[in-house]
Amino acid sequence: MRRLRRVYFDYELTPVIELDENQSRKLKTVLRAEQGDIVEVLTKEYLAEGEIYIAGKKGVQVRILKKRPVCIPDYKFIVYQCIAKREYMDFIIEKYSELGVTDIIPVISNRSLDSLKSSAYERYIQIAKEAAIQCEREAVAVIHPVQKLERIKPAADENILFHERLGEKSIPKITSKNISIIIGPEGGFTDKEYLYLINAGFKAHTPINTILKAETAAVLFAGLVRLSINE
Repeated sequence: MRRLRRVYFDYELTPVIELDENQSRKLKTVLRAEQGDIVEVLTKEYLAEGEIYIAGKKGVQVRILKKRPVCIPDYKFIVYQCIAKREYMDFIIEKYSELGVTDIIPVISNRSLDSLKSSAYERYIQIAKEAAIQCEREAVAVIHPVQKLERIKPAADENILFHERLGEKSIPKITSKNISIIIGPEGGFTDKEYLYLINAGFKAHTPINTILKAETAAVLFAGLVRLSINE
């Protein structure tokens, strides 16, 4: 069965909705949708089906036929991610969204980028939406405001810090559905940061005795945790 074309809609779902210029262009030129086609419309609250009512030069309008609440995961998976350079951070956000991370918190640490522009923050939100659409997830990862490492106070049932220099390999045995992890920057955490995070409530693990790039560690460790959660 051919899957329906899907778009994300940021506003209230009314009987007839008008897509913005970018969404209209995507439907018409990338997804090859035409007037009369049935499409899926995802919002923060609903997944709807609708018929393309108008597909003109000025935009696309969709008549909503039916809707239901989005399926919310029965777990909480928070990632504190130290801010990387644009091309790496964009990749990381995309993969977290595909893996089903529920909350992403950009973090400023000693060796990360030292600020986050509002344009980058908005781009992360858009990347998370597009990734959710691509892999047919209904719940989009929430991108939280940037946080400084020394202000992190994890509150999940299990809080995991992946560290490359603990000596013996240690794979976390995850038993909760309320989990947070923190992924460090290129060069890792300073000793002071490591001690702060341990005292704050993170438990350190070394699943692999190899020095990884930040973006590799992000995908590997988030995937490891995600596989351990029984969705």
